[in-house]
Amino acid sequence: MNVKSLKVIYIILLPFIGMAQRIGFDPIDAKHVSKWVAKSINEYQHAYHFGDSEAESVLVLLVVDTNVYAQIKSGRWTQDGTKWIWHYENLKNVSIKGNKFYSDKTNGEFVLYKNEDTKIQGLKVNKPWSGTTEIGEYEIGPASYKINNSFDGKYPQSSFSRLSNDELKKMSKIELKIMRNEIFARYGMIFKKGSEMDLYFKKQDWYQPQYKSVDQFLTQLEKDNLTIIKKAESEL
Repeated sequence: MNVKSLKVIYIILLPFIGMAQRIGFDPIDAKHVSKWVAKSINEYQHAYHFGDSEAESVLVLLVVDTNVYAQIKSGRWTQDGTKWIWHYENLKNVSIKGNKFYSDKTNGEFVLYKNEDTKIQGLKVNKPWSGTTEIGEYEIGPASYKINNSFDGKYPQSSFSRLSNDELKKMSKIELKIMRNEIFARYGMIFKKGSEMDLYFKKQDWYQPQYKSVDQFLTQLEKDNLTIIKKAESEL
């Protein structure tokens, strides 16, 4: 092989030298990654952790009936560095086929990562948004915790399951009001100062008022639940 050929090979390989796949900031050996094939699509319903430190985010994946919802929760500091602001992005056209994950933002697959010290179930995304990867690298977000532990409040189910009329008929008007407003409070909605809901949520240690309106963050599931809660309230 002549010198000219060696130069060509070197130029082709150079961009790939040092590349690694990642879990957060940590590089991993791709040979330890295998498919995670669940018995039911519902087993993929988790909160998946991506990135690390100030670049961390959580992808909450819901499977409700035949619908799949995916929302990314991330944050940033205000310009003066005194307050952490949460942001929420709802992914569009989300679906799961086999162990494959699809959306408008990124595609990927559910995988297992196992070596001598670690065993992780996670979601591998081919176009990571965390900023911890280089071009051509993927990132695995570990399944960090279950959905019912992902939402704060007295009535977290209003954000991760489809409510029923029978369930709501057992509740009082004030319980329904709190359930409805909890959906907004979880996103940091600021209630009218001194109002009943303002006084109630300021007593909740998880509540962080940040936005005058959070309508842009609501999932379609939450919108549907708000409609059915309002209907139940109007019938009391």
